Amino acid sequence: MIFKQDVLNSALLKRRLLCRPIKQAQQHTLAQINQTHSSQWTVLLGDTLIFDLAGLEAIKHTIAHYEGNASILHFSWQPSSQVVRDYYSHNAFCSPDGIIELPVQAIKQTNQTGQEETLALEIEELTTPIMYPAALTPVDANHTPLALLMPYSCEHDCLFANQIAVFSALSQRLKKAPISWLKALFSFRKVPFKKRVALHWKDIHPSADIHPSAIIEGSIIGEHCRIGAHCVVRYSVLGSRVQLHDGAKVEYAVVDDNSWLMHDLVLYRSLVEQQVFLIHGPYQFSFFQRESAAFASIMMDYRPDNKPIRIMTPGGIKDYQGRFLGALLQEKAKVFGGTLTAPGITIPAQEEVKCAIENITTAKSIQNRKI
Repeated sequence: MIFKQDVLNSALLKRRLLCRPIKQAQQHTLAQINQTHSSQWTVLLGDTLIFDLAGLEAIKHTIAHYEGNASILHFSWQPSSQVVRDYYSHNAFCSPDGIIELPVQAIKQTNQTGQEETLALEIEELTTPIMYPAALTPVDANHTPLALLMPYSCEHDCLFANQIAVFSALSQRLKKAPISWLKALFSFRKVPFKKRVALHWKDIHPSADIHPSAIIEGSIIGEHCRIGAHCVVRYSVLGSRVQLHDGAKVEYAVVDDNSWLMHDLVLYRSLVEQQVFLIHGPYQFSFFQRESAAFASIMMDYRPDNKPIRIMTPGGIKDYQGRFLGALLQEKAKVFGGTLTAPGITIPAQEEVKCAIENITTAKSIQNRKI
């Protein structure tokens, strides 16, 4: 079979997947999956689909085991309720009963006009327990699919696609990492064996400058990155020339080329595109597009009333059912110190969000205040 994606949605042409343009990343994936193929089936991928090699392999495996007579196949996927909640609950391609209708069609080369049929995909999920503090939320588990098939319906989907792609890519790389398996075998860390394997794996470009006290676990570090003293990079991807100043911590995140994360900043489950500047923080479950910036602001990512987080999409406001979702800063948007943003808010491109000047207390106003 051969896979084709002739056109990519215009909104995705600006976005990136694991520090590469989505179009470039997906063309590379298509070249990999099409290295060997027969002409029996042609798989047409819709222009809104964000995918990786594991996602296409899942489709290929399903077609290879199909024994019916249909000449046109459609594909759906019903992930666990936790995956739907955290990655797809707002998505226009997700039905009310949690079935993802994928924009994928396989056509069989035949002279006969056959029937159409919808096949259900099976995709492995990674389940990890999360011991939340009782004061915040009950103990839960994170479920992440180990293959990327994300139909794009709004800009938040690029954040979710990168979150999935980090784990999917790591899972594929660990299959060919015997040294990490050996290190895990002799490790005394009190964590499950598979997690020890992941923590011992890393891919660091030779030109990167890593301080001896920094901790790099399960991550990719690109060329000419600078990682300062006591930094932590865990289950993340850093592009080229990324600057992490002393004490910065990055977990389950993607940080793209030429971005700066300042001292002691915490970045968690976020997507940072090129030339972004972040200081103070923490910044969690957030999406920072190209040349955006945040300065000492509080970006709320949690609703204590447990109501859905409302997000802006091209189809109007949608309810996102996940527990946590931060801000989305479009290109060149800036959020300055003293500001508070609501969960799931979108800051439009080139907008600047500032604290009202009358709310800023200066040293002179304190001196003049009557007691």
